[in-house]
Amino acid sequence: MIKEKDVINLKVPFPDISSGLARVIHMYICVGNDKEALFVKSQTYKPRLLTLVNNSIVEEADINRNPFSKKTLIDLDKEFHISKDLVISKDSLCRNRPDVCDELFAEINQKIIEPNHEMLNEQLLLTLNPDYLSTR
Repeated sequence: MIKEKDVINLKVPFPDISSGLARVIHMYICVGNDKEALFVKSQTYKPRLLTLVNNSIVEEADINRNPFSKKTLIDLDKEFHISKDLVISKDSLCRNRPDVCDELFAEINQKIIEPNHEMLNEQLLLTLNPDYLSTR
C-alpha cells in the first residue's frame, strides 16, 4: 500500500491519453491517502515551467531529502486523484529513495492551498501502467 510521502513513477493520462504525461513516466508524491490516493507531480526543472505554474517548489537533488536525480519542480497547482479501487504496486516506488523527507513533505502541505482536483481515468491508468496498477 502506498502511503503519504511516498514517491511513485507513473504515466498519467492528463489532460488526455496523447499528452506528454501519458507518454513519459513522471514522479508523483503522495500527499493524501483517505478515500482516494492524492498525488502532486514533479518533473525535471526547466525555467520555462515557472511560467506555467502558479504554485510550486523547486527542489535540488538531495538523497537525504528526495529521490530526485536532478533539480526538480514540484507542481502544487494540481492534485491528481486515484480511486481506492486501484492498487498501486510497491514496484512503482522510486528505487534510490522511496519517499520525501518530513521537512519537504511539511513544506508541500504548507504551500498547497487550493489545487485543482483532477480525477484520473482508472481504465486509462491501468492501460498505461500495467506493471504498477491493478484493481481490487
